Amino acid sequence: MNISVAMIIKRGEEKDLRRCLSSLKDIAFEIIAVTSPPNDDTSDETERVLAQFNAKTFYFAWTGDFSQARNESLKYATGDYVLVIDTDEYVKKFNFKPEDDVNAYRIIRENEYTDSDMALVNNERLNRLFRNGLFHYEGRVHEQLVPNDKTECPAKYTDVVIGHTGYADPSVMLEKSRLYREGLFKMLLTSPDDPYVLFQIGRTYYVEKDYGNAITYFEKALELDPDPELEYVELLLETYGYALLNHKEPEKAMAVFGVYDEFSRFADYLFLCGLILMNNARFDEAIEEFLKATRTNRFSVQGVNSYLAYYNCGVIRECLGDRTGAIEYYSKCGNYPPAEDAIKRCSG
Repeated sequence: MNISVAMIIKRGEEKDLRRCLSSLKDIAFEIIAVTSPPNDDTSDETERVLAQFNAKTFYFAWTGDFSQARNESLKYATGDYVLVIDTDEYVKKFNFKPEDDVNAYRIIRENEYTDSDMALVNNERLNRLFRNGLFHYEGRVHEQLVPNDKTECPAKYTDVVIGHTGYADPSVMLEKSRLYREGLFKMLLTSPDDPYVLFQIGRTYYVEKDYGNAITYFEKALELDPDPELEYVELLLETYGYALLNHKEPEKAMAVFGVYDEFSRFADYLFLCGLILMNNARFDEAIEEFLKATRTNRFSVQGVNSYLAYYNCGVIRECLGDRTGAIEYYSKCGNYPPAEDAIKRCSG
């Protein structure tokens, strides 16, 4: 089994590029690198770094369409399987075992980001590993993997994890959000009823904490009744719920509770349901949802199935005057600083 790694590369990111390529040395049969033609910037060392790792470099003038660039990289792949990765990503774990009847696989991407000056990580499930020659990309921005014959092609989870630091700097995240939205609105002109495009537009507003506009586009996407089996729909529903809570609309957020039973296997959805119930003063039910979240190991945001869920149970018990019960839950949070402070407060 040979694996081709397909990359589209922005110039001037040699440090990230070197880290990415280093993580591929024991994985890739070949590295396909598509980048823009050389310019007059003498500080640009893109070609030199690629040469150090024996990457096959191809030039492609950037058109603002990510799918065009992705598909250009796929043209040159000769391996049995293709792994798609970006410059600001790197392989952390690669335990891939292909199956004869599976053509596409979902990997985990661990996104590092900052919120309220806290360094956080959330996991994202993406179709990034697939059998060569059977797929292409569609979509100007936030491109999607599509089977060439347009048939249903369910992706299977595989034990591959990549790290992603592209959102670690909040200012860079905001800049990318605004750039993506320009492309998404162009896509909306030709695909006004595409729930995925509407979701991604809402997501850019959510990143900028413009919750009113985010809610508008999330609701437009949900009105089109997207298939819950599609990988983005769980995130759509969850982000919509958080947007409503952040917009001080907890009663309206109850519409998210229990909508899709299939999402109840994910701690993120159960945790959100707990928050929604908590914000609607349905405290016993909220604790029940938080505890359900602790009983599953399928999660995206770290802590939703452990210390964050227990902490909220503690907050509820403390607010209800049950200090003993609160301390019991806070004690399950490990060394989570707010829980440690809460134990001291309840004990005192």
